[in-house]
Amino acid sequence: MSDSRKLSFSTRVMPVVAMLGDQAVPRPDRDGSAKSEQAKPYRLKFREDYRARLPADIARFTGYRPPGGEPPYDPIPPLRWLNHIPMKYEVWFTAWAGAFGGILLIEAIMSTSTAFRDIYHTPTIITSFGASAVLLFGVIESPVAQPRNFVLGHFISALVGTCITRLFVLDPNYQGFLANTSFHPSTFVNGGLSMATSLLAMLMTGTAHPPAGATGLNAAVESQVVTLSWRYLPTILASSLIMLGWALIINNLGRRRYPLHWWCAEAVFVREPKNSDDAASLAVEDGEKRREEMEEGTLVGETLEPGELRRESRMEAEARLSGDEAVEPTALQSTAERR
Repeated sequence: MSDSRKLSFSTRVMPVVAMLGDQAVPRPDRDGSAKSEQAKPYRLKFREDYRARLPADIARFTGYRPPGGEPPYDPIPPLRWLNHIPMKYEVWFTAWAGAFGGILLIEAIMSTSTAFRDIYHTPTIITSFGASAVLLFGVIESPVAQPRNFVLGHFISALVGTCITRLFVLDPNYQGFLANTSFHPSTFVNGGLSMATSLLAMLMTGTAHPPAGATGLNAAVESQVVTLSWRYLPTILASSLIMLGWALIINNLGRRRYPLHWWCAEAVFVREPKNSDDAASLAVEDGEKRREEMEEGTLVGETLEPGELRRESRMEAEARLSGDEAVEPTALQSTAERR
């Protein structure tokens, strides 16, 4: 690796607050003295990313990649031939195979002799999962395709839609109104109210998942789903977990990675190392963040030209946060070279 590339890699950092989590953030005053600010801490923190302790062949399917790796990643050994074809063809094939397998698995389980068919009398599939398949297998780098948004978005929407609909079905004629044989305001009022409130709940909880809007709407306007009542919730949860499990397999066979994060891209779940034994923990977390930026296309610095990324050095970030814009680029470069 050339010296210039090493310098570029060493000076690429996350924004100071987002990267450092709950450690003290030095911010220089205009007179050159430094002071510390305590960033907002995240309550859930671990000593290390415990996925690193799993066998590599298993950790891969949790979205973990060793520190220092950059996309595109090496496929599993039987699929090494994927390195010789354009990435877009791999994306096309895995998206098709993933969507086909995900929908097939849900339909098969809901149609076999299980509680879902024999006791709950669920539909073969909740149609909103067709839209989710587009995200989970076609655009897996999207923030709304990550597990938290997918599973909780569907569940919260189903819960909200069911709660509201249970109020409307106190009218014994509500099911008959769904046949749409005559005008009645309760059906379309419930539909709009259930979907809009589901969206509000997702935004408030940070679990926005566009197809989940249809999950909340189905609870209000689909006769078979209205009949399910509270049994709609385990149906949605089971369908979500089935599709997520398949996505973890198919999306990690080749050169892509899923999920990019399990809970939140900005949350730092690994504590600041307090001694040399913990140094690897921070390296793992920092590597995860850099990879997520690359795969999601998030530019921490500024884009000079299409495809060209310039990231802030630590001194630039500190100077920007303190409002001191008088730092000379040559001084920053010489400081980075000394480091």
